[in-house]
Amino acid sequence: MPKAKIVAPQDGVRLQALDLRTLGRPIHLLPLFERALQQELGDFLERELNRRYHAAFRIADLRQALPAGDERRWQWHALGDWQLGSHVDRSLLLGILDYRFGASGAPISEELPAETETERRLARNLAERLLPRLAAAIRQLDQTPASSGDKPRPLPFAGQAAWQLEIDLADGDALRGTLRLRLGASAFEALLQHLSGQRPRLGTGHDRGGFRDKLTMRLDARLLQQELPLGAILDLKPGAVLPVTLPPRAEVCVQGAALFSAQVVERQGKLCLSGFADTE
Repeated sequence: MPKAKIVAPQDGVRLQALDLRTLGRPIHLLPLFERALQQELGDFLERELNRRYHAAFRIADLRQALPAGDERRWQWHALGDWQLGSHVDRSLLLGILDYRFGASGAPISEELPAETETERRLARNLAERLLPRLAAAIRQLDQTPASSGDKPRPLPFAGQAAWQLEIDLADGDALRGTLRLRLGASAFEALLQHLSGQRPRLGTGHDRGGFRDKLTMRLDARLLQQELPLGAILDLKPGAVLPVTLPPRAEVCVQGAALFSAQVVERQGKLCLSGFADTE
């Protein structure tokens, strides 16, 4: 059995930290969603901007990541049960306005003028036309048709972002700015569920087996159990950190009774139990 490699501290600093929020989720299948979104946004740019204004807007780069806090003014809309957010760089908004007023996409100066109500209206208009495209890209993974009656409704409050996309847009060879989109928790969960359906399925036969082959039990893996006094629980605030030490093996329970111990490993984006051993 190969031995575990011990990494020196100076080498460990350069390694990417594992984000626990992505464990067990089909994050590795997100490129499928990226391609669907590029198709939707590419069609939007061609139909809504390039043909109308004789422009050459295109997607220069697309990135996906967990959202981080910022000071940008996000616009949030409700689309059915989903909450979707958007933000458009001012340089990109001004470039589109130049085309509207016949300036043929003039270069944007480094010192931007004061924001106008025209820019804000354009940002709202783009959000109302872009967010249904984002929802269509998500539904496309599950071949679910979009409802024609679903229209974005502005939200009076900022939504809780669970996933973020950043799309750099260029006009020809000139980079114009970045379009940012955010998914709320329900929209992101729907995206992950649709991606889970894209996993290759192994075997579709319905072989008849004996009773022990048909008997199924629900296994629950308990990684950690810690008791806290009531006062410590009441003192918890968002961002509080609990010092814990994970045991080398997890307890595997059936209806609350610990029957086995096992190792928790990750395989193809899913958490799995390996190395079962009876609990003494």
